[in-house]
Amino acid sequence: MDPYSLCPCGSGKKLKFCCSDLIGEIEKIHRMIEGDQPRAALRHVEQTLQKSPGRASLLDLQAMLQLSLGELESAEKTVAEFLKADPDSPSAHAHHAMVLAEREDASGAIAALQSALERVEVNLPQRVLEAIGSVGHAVLSAGDIVAARAHLWLYEAVSGEAGDHRALELLVRMNQVAGLPLLLRDRLALKSLPEGHPAAAEMRVVQQLAAAGKWRIAEAQLDEILPDHLDEPLFFYNRALLSGYLGDPKNFVAGLRLYARQQIALDDAVEAEAIAQLVDTELEDKLNSAVRVVFELKNEDTFVERMSDHAQVLPLPLSREELESFEGPKPRTYWMLLDRPEPQEVADLTREDVPQVLGFISHYGRQTDRAERVEFVTDRDERFANILDTLRQAAGDTLGEQLDEQDLGPAPGQGDPALSWRWHLPQTVPAEKRRELLQAEHRVALLERWPDSPRAALGDKTPREASSNEEMKLPLLAAILLLELGVANALQTDMFVELRDKLGLPQPESIAADSVDAGSVSIARIRRIDLSGFSNDDLMLLFKRCALVNATPTINAIIREALTRDDFDQYVPKDRLFEQLFSSEPDSNAALAVLDDARRWSAGQGQSCGAWDLLELQLYIQEGNSEGANRVLTHLRDEHMDEPDIANQVYQLLYMIGAIPENMGAGGPHSIPSSAVADAAPAAESSSAIWTPGGESGSTGKSKLWTPD
Repeated sequence: MDPYSLCPCGSGKKLKFCCSDLIGEIEKIHRMIEGDQPRAALRHVEQTLQKSPGRASLLDLQAMLQLSLGELESAEKTVAEFLKADPDSPSAHAHHAMVLAEREDASGAIAALQSALERVEVNLPQRVLEAIGSVGHAVLSAGDIVAARAHLWLYEAVSGEAGDHRALELLVRMNQVAGLPLLLRDRLALKSLPEGHPAAAEMRVVQQLAAAGKWRIAEAQLDEILPDHLDEPLFFYNRALLSGYLGDPKNFVAGLRLYARQQIALDDAVEAEAIAQLVDTELEDKLNSAVRVVFELKNEDTFVERMSDHAQVLPLPLSREELESFEGPKPRTYWMLLDRPEPQEVADLTREDVPQVLGFISHYGRQTDRAERVEFVTDRDERFANILDTLRQAAGDTLGEQLDEQDLGPAPGQGDPALSWRWHLPQTVPAEKRRELLQAEHRVALLERWPDSPRAALGDKTPREASSNEEMKLPLLAAILLLELGVANALQTDMFVELRDKLGLPQPESIAADSVDAGSVSIARIRRIDLSGFSNDDLMLLFKRCALVNATPTINAIIREALTRDDFDQYVPKDRLFEQLFSSEPDSNAALAVLDDARRWSAGQGQSCGAWDLLELQLYIQEGNSEGANRVLTHLRDEHMDEPDIANQVYQLLYMIGAIPENMGAGGPHSIPSSAVADAAPAAESSSAIWTPGGESGSTGKSKLWTPD
């Protein structure tokens, strides 16, 4: 070992000036660890401790090895001895934090980690860094998103410069999760007081402590100066964030609400209240429970015949994965029950004509200890009795008595009942018609059902009732903001303008670029900014921030602005911008418009447009538009198949979707027929298109199987 490296005891001193008499033994132990001999290393540590009892560097290695080998009880004893031998050692407290994290004691682990960080003077010991990561994972597993993200950001701040970006990678993966709202994906950081404020210097000290992870000390110092500055709202905001970092969601929520009710900008107040609503565990909107109703089956053969012939019952073939989700024996047959027959003519289909899925029918044959039975899974809502009547009418006298009824809790992925629906769209409905129907239902749900649905965040009042109560307007604006920031709602700006107008609420104002800092402005507000006012550097900074938190609609707006600038290629090449914009554009017509712009740009550069034609082909195949796909395929065959990259990608794409056999095209690129693309119908089921906090994004094409795990 390098005698000038940090001593493993965690003192912060160089090894030569700390545990120099143990260098030889420590080197032996490290060689065993590097040689993948952890148990031999642990035995050597134990033997060395018998000769040199109570030595911190040895106790550190012993605890580390015991934890790595899963010997938690032994590690606890070692850590207790370590703390007794050296109570001021950051490493000892770091080990204590890791032990508590393994014990799933998230709050205790946070406190122990703070004890470790508070004892760090200059150099951060390796064990403390490891503890930050360990505690961050433990807090995340406990469900405290705010504290978990604070710990992961702290780990990235310490280790990122050394090339260890595991925490950042985890943060990015978290940001890809559909159910994590944008306001919680954005980094929550302490704010600075304006220069010249009497407490500006003291607040900088608090911020420096927070940046070092010493949140408990920062909190105590802030509490000391806060009583003298009760007229400064920012103190309440920073105090709330420190509570959140320390795993105290109750005070985090209370602090944000206190801040939101100060004399501050409306945007700041609404976002603070919105975050509080997301984290407040006491706010629980009523959700419909799924139930499983079990019936006696009198005549199995006749039942199967009736189900197979009934216009409101459709078979659902199950994949292997879906079958494995059933506990115990698997059903012989599986159907879904509709509230009306599937329409045959779809050209003039309206939202009122679309069948609703009432529930799912599982038919089980005779088993060793059970007779034949039918299990029906549906929602327990105001339609429950009528739904059971519909099932009985479809089954006739083949169903016997009801044998059991099991409450399954909220249906998986269920969001706000007022904004949710479970449709079955016939496979023959074209993609454009499908979008039109979903848009119409989206509008009814948001503008008609939601305003008359009681909300926990509004004191169980409906949004319409709350809109006439001055004290309720802030929570109502926050609730609307949370809906609007949902991925599935991001393009419905006009609809939310109408919703606010209907409720008599103020509209968000546009923001001038020169009034905000690109590095800290809330990502929730970026789409309201005139992006043309930003420099290229600032626009790229916004792009990176939005990419990190997966704010796709905002990224698209930034890309559109970047494409207007001839000098932005030094940051991101134009072809990559066009490709990303096309890939993330949810509306097919808008995506096709992007490809048209890309073709014009490529033609102006003297480049082939084949790559853009190939993307158009992929889009048509994805949507089941065989006419469009075959038209583009003909163009590719006639104009671009002499380009090797294009030819190979066309072959690969057509073979992947089963449009051509493996040896098709052996006669050369032009041997692929223009009608190679077979009809590919889109997914039949269409559920809610509105994202709601606690629910999943309402995209189509979800699994048709709706049963609890």
